[in-house]
Amino acid sequence: MHKPSPFWEIATLVVGEEVPGVTFSVFIGDGDDAAENGYYFGFRRFLNEYPDDQNVRNGTDSYCVVNESGGVHYGGLRGVSLAPGLLVLSFNEESAEVLGLPSAVIPLRISSGVDLDGLRAGLRRVLTYGNPQKFPRLNLG
Repeated sequence: MHKPSPFWEIATLVVGEEVPGVTFSVFIGDGDDAAENGYYFGFRRFLNEYPDDQNVRNGTDSYCVVNESGGVHYGGLRGVSLAPGLLVLSFNEESAEVLGLPSAVIPLRISSGVDLDGLRAGLRRVLTYGNPQKFPRLNLG
């Protein structure tokens, strides 16, 4: 079996309320300055249990993915897998295009200092929010 070559390494993980009382997020980046000078993905969801009617009408009724290219996409992940030392994000074609990704499958190496339990729990909480038709397949161990 061919193991994908990592796109970049997750060295920074921030999990928690991004906007207190409003949004919860998982931020993964290639270093402490990833938001300004590196690669990152931010996965966000609202804290309320269900999206409101306006979010449903606008198609913003699920988790949101943002990255360093300025791309923003709601839903769009087909699958997320965690293997020893590797997180693999599988995007649908539309999401990969909007986010300016080089491929629909993005393997990310995980630095030994990253809290894997926090990463797992945070991704589960964010990626299972809202419209169940937009939930990715999760293989987080």
